Amino acid sequence: ASSGARAAVFTAATTFMHWGKLFSRVGHDVVFACFSTRHRVYVAMLITLVGVLLPPVFVYALGSTWLGWAFIHFALLGIGVGIFESTFLSVISPLGKMTKAWAIMGAPIGLGVLDIICQILHSKQVASLNEVYFSWYIAICLPFGMYVFHAHSPREGIVVQQVNILSSLTHGGRWLVTLIPFMIAKIVSSFVMENTPGWYYVYNGDEVPLFNPAATGPPLMDKDFYFTIVYLCVLVGDAISRRIVYFFPINTVPQNIAWLLVAIFCSVGGFLMEIPAIAVLTWLAAFMAFWGNGMVYGVSAKYFDAFVPREHNRSMYSLWCMLGDFGGIFGAWVVTWFNGLLCSEHYMYECVKKVH
Repeated sequence: ASSGARAAVFTAATTFMHWGKLFSRVGHDVVFACFSTRHRVYVAMLITLVGVLLPPVFVYALGSTWLGWAFIHFALLGIGVGIFESTFLSVISPLGKMTKAWAIMGAPIGLGVLDIICQILHSKQVASLNEVYFSWYIAICLPFGMYVFHAHSPREGIVVQQVNILSSLTHGGRWLVTLIPFMIAKIVSSFVMENTPGWYYVYNGDEVPLFNPAATGPPLMDKDFYFTIVYLCVLVGDAISRRIVYFFPINTVPQNIAWLLVAIFCSVGGFLMEIPAIAVLTWLAAFMAFWGNGMVYGVSAKYFDAFVPREHNRSMYSLWCMLGDFGGIFGAWVVTWFNGLLCSEHYMYECVKKVH
């Protein structure tokens, strides 16, 4: 197959991560019904570890060119993440809101460190390090993370026994209705996040023109260094906003809705800032979009722990994440259209038209 056809198949394979997350959000209540919430966290991390190991073992070490590995890889990652997020958040809830505040910063910090350091090391200007080493780095970190979770997470006797999602939906009553704004905000922020691959479609030349898409000369920036700054903006926006909501008393439904509206404004505002395809503006767009996402995450986690009955904690986190996945899948569907909007014209360094 041509390189273009293989690239299209690989792009299709990446969507399996979204579908894996979507089905596993509530599917773990069926497939792993006999496992406790704490044990499901271990299962999630093991599934993720297997998914991470597939490319370095079968593609890089054994030289396989079978594209099926990409589908399995992304599906396993999606399943692992889908199970992990809601079960982990539920298990650590008894540790208190400050622990939760720091814990929910873990994902953006981990991704940020990986993206920033690996982007620099991968750059031709620094080390040109092969990406296979990044997979091995993740594979090494996962068992260490499992050990930390095993050593410090609440034991079974402390964690409140969780009910399945069907029971939560049946007996939710008035508190279930109050979660609707949080679900909507999650859908919007997830939609925006899944459109950020447009950055790679727009800034696809070897260098990035900082102020004018049509520029043919300075000021230009090496693409790897440019995306390092993008990842830094994502990290700062997503991580700090998750933490900052815990500094403020948000004790009523109207107060929570006000915070969610601000978060949606930030997400949508960041999304719209991408449209001019001006490189320096995209840095601010990345910060704004992910500030909104992190704020949605922080406000929602704080509200769930305070107002959702403890036995429904896992189910509501699962439902909240699953609805967010619908937003993410829709965002992935329209990303090609959005890329076409961003790159209605092609230039020397930006929106470069690739010939296969």
